[in-house]
Parts: sequence; structure tokens; C-alpha cells
Amino acid sequence: MRVTIPMQNREHLERQLPHGLSDWFYEAAAQRTELEQALAETFRRWGYVQIIPPMFEFYESIAAEAGTRLREELYRFFDRDGRTLALRADFTIPIARIVATRLFDRPMPLRFYCVGSVFRHEEPRAGRRRQFTQAGIELIGVRSAVADAEAVALAVESLRAMGLSGYRFSLGQMAYFRALVAGLGLDDEQIARVRAAIERRSSGALQELLRDMPIAPDRKAILTRLPHWRHSDRWLDDARELCIDEATTTAIDDLQAVMSRLEAMGYGDEISVDLAALRGMDYYTGIVFEGFVPDIGYPIVSGGRYDELIGHYGVSLPAVGFAVEVERAMLALQDRRVSIAPDAVGEACEHAACMALIAEARRAGDRVLVDLQGRSGGALAEYARSLGAARVMPCAQKGS
Repeated sequence: MRVTIPMQNREHLERQLPHGLSDWFYEAAAQRTELEQALAETFRRWGYVQIIPPMFEFYESIAAEAGTRLREELYRFFDRDGRTLALRADFTIPIARIVATRLFDRPMPLRFYCVGSVFRHEEPRAGRRRQFTQAGIELIGVRSAVADAEAVALAVESLRAMGLSGYRFSLGQMAYFRALVAGLGLDDEQIARVRAAIERRSSGALQELLRDMPIAPDRKAILTRLPHWRHSDRWLDDARELCIDEATTTAIDDLQAVMSRLEAMGYGDEISVDLAALRGMDYYTGIVFEGFVPDIGYPIVSGGRYDELIGHYGVSLPAVGFAVEVERAMLALQDRRVSIAPDAVGEACEHAACMALIAEARRAGDRVLVDLQGRSGGALAEYARSLGAARVMPCAQKGS
């Protein structure tokens, strides 16, 4: 028996869904699945194998290396024994734990990919909800420009695989910023505020922050130039002017090596160097990168090198990785519809020959839906049209 829910009750049920969550059905569900499969297939073609971390773990395990911002966004709850658990907020931290405790003795490098939901208690925005889908890779066990370039190149290929165009990538260097602020006597909060002002390219806010900090004039002068950074053909010369010691010089050398490799691979036109691009997880230690598409104000893909994270769980191993945010990609692809229409609608009948024809069509790859309401003739054709089906498969035995 079909139950009709009064309109006022429907609105009440819609409000029962927690803020920041979404129902996915019909074309949207099909498109999300299609994108997930395209990304997974791309990762496999580059030699990455799937790894599936649990949906939740002990809070201490995830929060210990999450960084302040991500730690505040964790969903926490208690099990029946009173232990605090947390839903995964990304895939990198769980994979770091798995590698450090269970896979550290395997031949290096390790190449993993993940596709699935992650959860963050943040204000929903720009294609991201509090439960959203990430698809990404982790390349573990190698610290080199070749590995960094592979991760960035695969990120570019991921956007191509989803059918996106007009994308641009910004490539930054967290190691450079770390070297610049090392030894200044700033605490973590001060460093975070300086970093945030540079990210926002807010020269006024940065100068106000630095005014009261006991920083040597040469470093203060360098920091105040970062919000004005713009990529150009002479980006390396500009970056060299911002190097004041061996550590900052080494960081730029590493960045140059990655860019040279990417240019040799044919990706140079899509990538700009941006020393003010410091957005990302607190655990990043080397290159960081983000990919943008036109008319979407947030990155579709982001990643970076994190050489210190795995060691916090056990054996220390260098690593680099990235994640694609699938719902944001859908926002960029909203003009491209995914068809969920069946190829054919079959008439339900008792004849074995008709059933065999339907089974044969399905084995050939057609999507065949069998009508269960007893329709035939014009009613069956009308039903097929309403579903967008290309053809009907009427009973072939009628009248015989």
C-alpha cells in the first residue's frame, strides 16, 4: 500500500536531515559514481592500488596529527565503553597510520589510492558539505622531485579524466615558508596568523602582525613581499631574490627541480609557481599544490608533501599525495548531464523466449528495465518514453 505523506510532514522530514548533509539520487547519484570510477581508473593506470581505511578510529589517533583547524572540525562520538572515536576527516592521516604500523617493511615506494566519504564539521560551502567525497592518492617512501612531479601530474590527469577544462594549478613550497620563519622565536599561533595573512594576500594585515614581532629586518622584508607574488616567466629569478640562507635556497632549488620535471612531462603550461600558496594541511613539509577551474572559487584538488606525518605513528617515511573533491567537480560540471535512462523497457510476460531476449540484451551491455505494472502496446511505449528509453521490447509471443 502506498502511503502519501502530507506536505507539512514532508517539510518536517526534510528538516530531519542534519545540516550539511545531502541526499543523492537519479542523475546526481549517477554522475558522482561516474566521476569516482573515472578517477579510480586513472589512478590504477598509474600503478596505484586501492586502500580502504575504516570510517572511524580512536579520536587520539586522528587528532594527534590533524593540526588545529582540522582537529576542530572532527566529528567525535563515544562507543559503549566510553572511548572517544572520530570520523575520518581525510584519507592521509589514516593511511599514514596504516603504513607506519603495518606496511613499513614492504618494498618502496608504496602507491595507494582511496575513494570515499570524509566528514568535517564546517560551514557548508561551494560544493562541499559536512559529508563529502574525496578521491586521491598517496605516494610513499620516496623524497624526490620525480615523486613530487608524478603526484602533480596525476592530479592534472585526474581533472582531465573527469572532463574538466580550463583548469590551472598553483604550485607552492611549504619548506620555503618554514625555513623563512624558522628560528624567529614565533609560537605556532603567531606563525599560523602570518601564514594566513600571506594566503589571503593581505599586505595590511601582515604588516600589522609583523610590526609587533621581534623579527630581523631582512626576514620581515621578505615576508612582506610574499603577498605580492605573481608568477611569470622569470619566477625563478624572483624566487632567488627572496632567498636569504641555505635553507630557503634549498627549498627553491627543490621547487625548480619539480617544475623542470613537470615541464619536461608536458604540464608546464597548466602550472604556475606561487610562493604565497600556503593553503593546506598543517602536516605539509614540502611542495603544496591546488587545482582550480573557471567560475569555482575553491580548489577542486589539493595536495602536498608530508615527510614527517608517517613517523609520528611509527617508522618514518617520506610521502606526497593529493585529494580531489568530487562534489566540487560536479559543481563545475553541472552543465554536463549523466543519463540514467534505460536502453529498453521490456514487457513482462511468462514466455521463456522473451525472457531470453531480455537476458541477452543485458549481457550485451544494454540497460533493460522490465515493466512490472502489466503495461503493453501504447501504454508500454508511453511508459518507455517517460523514462527516456530508446526502445521497447514487447512480448514476442503474442498472437502466436
